Amino acid sequence: MLNFTRQERIVIYFLVVTLGVGAVLSLVRNKQLEKQLTPIRFNEEQEQFKKITEQINSDSVQFVDNVISSVDSTMSETPTQGIETTSKFINLNTAGISELATLPGIGAAKAKRIRAFTDQNGPFKNKSDIILVKGIGEKIYTRIEGLVTTE
Repeated sequence: MLNFTRQERIVIYFLVVTLGVGAVLSLVRNKQLEKQLTPIRFNEEQEQFKKITEQINSDSVQFVDNVISSVDSTMSETPTQGIETTSKFINLNTAGISELATLPGIGAAKAKRIRAFTDQNGPFKNKSDIILVKGIGEKIYTRIEGLVTTE
């Protein structure tokens, strides 16, 4: 087949051995670098992840505890206390802009529109007449219906 001289065969063997040893050393070195670098980076990220999840879990547990305690305190109120807090209605005809703005779904802009509407058209006869104000529809009315009055 191929006839190489003795010197050429020695050079070929030398090159093959050198390339083989280089490849093995390269693989070994890469494995050692992976073992050294990957766990350190992974462990740091894992610790950061654990800290973040613990913080989120503790915040959510505190939130749930606060909600449960507020529900418990509301449930333990006497019926007259609950009636006193819910019987305070906001009069659509006499309330100021800041008071109207506290209603759900009514901001400062809609409160100003309510005031402007009553200034132009007179007081509301029924609380459902608030739907005539621009920007207030059925959805907002159903949210504030139990909180407002015209008397």
